[in-house]
Amino acid sequence: MMQLPHFHDHKSLMNDNAISRSSGSSIRVIAERGTPSRAIPPWSLSVTVLKITVLSVTLFCITLCGAIVSPPAPAHAGQPLSFDTSSFSKPLTLSESSHWTSSETIAAKDVAELEQAEEIERQAEMQLDASESLTSVRPAADAVIHPSSMIPPGSFTVPAPSSLQRCLSSDRYWLISTRHITSTACRANLQNPNLRISRLNRCGRITPSSLDEYLATFDPSRPRVIYVHGNRRSAPLAIERGLDVARELESNRCGQVPMDFVIWSWQSDRETFAITDARIKAERTDAQGLYLAWLLHRHVDAAQPTALIGFSFGGRIVTGSLHALAGGAIGRRRLSEEPVMAANLDVGLLAPAIQSDWLMPHGYHRLATQNMNRLVLLYNQRDAILKNYWLLSRIRGTRALGYTGPTRFAPRYDGSPLPVRSRDCSPTVGKAHSEEDYYKRSCFAGREMATLLTSCQQID
Repeated sequence: MMQLPHFHDHKSLMNDNAISRSSGSSIRVIAERGTPSRAIPPWSLSVTVLKITVLSVTLFCITLCGAIVSPPAPAHAGQPLSFDTSSFSKPLTLSESSHWTSSETIAAKDVAELEQAEEIERQAEMQLDASESLTSVRPAADAVIHPSSMIPPGSFTVPAPSSLQRCLSSDRYWLISTRHITSTACRANLQNPNLRISRLNRCGRITPSSLDEYLATFDPSRPRVIYVHGNRRSAPLAIERGLDVARELESNRCGQVPMDFVIWSWQSDRETFAITDARIKAERTDAQGLYLAWLLHRHVDAAQPTALIGFSFGGRIVTGSLHALAGGAIGRRRLSEEPVMAANLDVGLLAPAIQSDWLMPHGYHRLATQNMNRLVLLYNQRDAILKNYWLLSRIRGTRALGYTGPTRFAPRYDGSPLPVRSRDCSPTVGKAHSEEDYYKRSCFAGREMATLLTSCQQID
C-alpha cells in the first residue's frame, strides 16, 4: 500500500520516501543531500503529490494489463516496456467461447445428475418393496416389470442398489416353543399339542403366528431346518443362539436357495446345580422328542424337505423324535398316528448327549435310523462334561456318542448302511462343552451343517 508524506511534515520530505510499489518494483525519489535546504511553498507540495499519484496509478494499470495480455518478457535495464497489442484486435469467437463453462453451469449439471440418480434409486427401491411384499404371490406374465424399464432411456448408467443384487426371495425364521406345556412324557398331549408358533425377523423380534400359517408355508422346493438347542438356555438365549446358527448356514450354503429356519425352544433354563440339573433335563427330552415327532409327521405328509440340527441334549431330542416317528416308544409313550418309515431326513449332531449305543439295532433310539437319509456327527474326545456322562445313569462305563464318536448304527429303512460323516473336533474345541466353539474355530461346523440344506432335497 502506498504511503504519502503528510502535507505539513517538512522533515519527512528530506528523507528517502517510498512513493509506490507495483508488481515487485518500486520508484523512489531521493533528496539531494549536498544542497542546502530551502523552503518549499505549500502549493508546490500539492502539485508534487498529485503528479506522483498519477504516475503510480498509470504504472500499476500498465503492468496489470501487460500481465493479462501477454506473458512478461525478460526485463533489460534501460529498455522501455513493450506490449503485444495484436491480441486486442481479435475478438473472442463463438467456437472459443463455447469451451468456457462457468461454476454455475457445472453446479447446475451436478444437481441435475444427482436428482436423476436419486429418482432411479427411488424407483428401484419401490420395485424391491413391491417384490418382497408379494413373495408368496406369483405375478402374471404381463405384470412382470423388467429391470431395464426402471432406467429412463438416454440416462447415464448408475450402479444398481446392493439390495437388488441379492435374491428377492429371502429366508424365513420361525420359533416353536414348548416352554409353557408339560415336559413330562406320561402327561404330554400327543393328539393336538399346544405348540406356540411365532415368526421371527433377523433381529429376533417375535410376531405371533399359528400352526395353520406354519403348515400353509410348506414348499417342496424350499428346505426347512429345525434347530434344537442344548441345556441351560433361557428363551431369549435360545433365540440368539438359533439365529447365530442360521447365519452360519446362510454364509456357508451353496447357491442362493432360500430356507425356513425353525428354532425349537424347550424348557431348559438352569434350575439347580451340576448333575442334578442335567438329570432333570434328560427326563424332559422324552416329552420333547414326542412333540417334535408329532410336528415331523406333518412335514412328511406334505413332502416338505427337512433337516434337523441338535446340540448336546438337543441331539437327544432329535434322535428321539425320529425314533417316535417310526413308531418307537419314548418314556413309555407312542404317537397315536400311523408310523412313518423312510422319511429321509438329514441330521446334524454336535456333541450329542445320548448314549453311544442308542442308535444301534437294540438301542433306545434304534428306529431313528429308519427315517435318516444321512448323518453329520461332530464329537469331542476331550469334552470334560461328556466324559462324565455316566453320572446321568449312575452306570460306570456308559459313554456319550458326542464323546466316543461313531460306533455302530442300525441300518436305514431299506437295510442299507447309514451314511455318516464324522469329525473329532477335540484339537480345536479342547475340553469345553461349548456349541459356539464348534462354529467359530476350525471344526467347520457351519460348513458341515450347511451341507444339510442341499442334501435334504436329495435321497442318497
